[in-house]
Amino acid sequence: MKRLKSVIGLFIVMSLTQASLAATERVKPALLQYTPEFILQQVLIKKNISFRDDVAMPAIYLESKTSLQQFQNAIESQWNFRPAVFTNAYAVKNNEIYILDEAKYYDESKRCMDDSLAHELTHYVQVKYKNYDLNDESLEWDAIEVQTWFRDNFCKF
Repeated sequence: MKRLKSVIGLFIVMSLTQASLAATERVKPALLQYTPEFILQQVLIKKNISFRDDVAMPAIYLESKTSLQQFQNAIESQWNFRPAVFTNAYAVKNNEIYILDEAKYYDESKRCMDDSLAHELTHYVQVKYKNYDLNDESLEWDAIEVQTWFRDNFCKF
């Protein structure tokens, strides 16, 4: 009986592992067309702001390589709720950017991952360079404007 339970347990683990691998293989990751440094440089040019080497670049975490729990822990206090799903975001407290990297998402919306990063880097600039408070809703419109400008000028489809 013990042996049967062990075999069944092993079968379940193998099945789940194979299903996870199959799901992983089906999700094609998007790739950046430009370096984060180049994207930041373009955001700063668009905003007419000089680069500051005394301000640390944010860490960048891709959904495919980051646990939902890490994302939730980083963003919960900022958003005053624990998000159920991973999304693009700038976590002010930790100076971290979280980016979706599923190619299908960008292909279907006629976007590139770089414009998402430009959006979040705009929030980084707003906070770290200008000392703005992200609770100001107009800052989201500013980030959308920079994101759209970046997409129109740099994303290759």
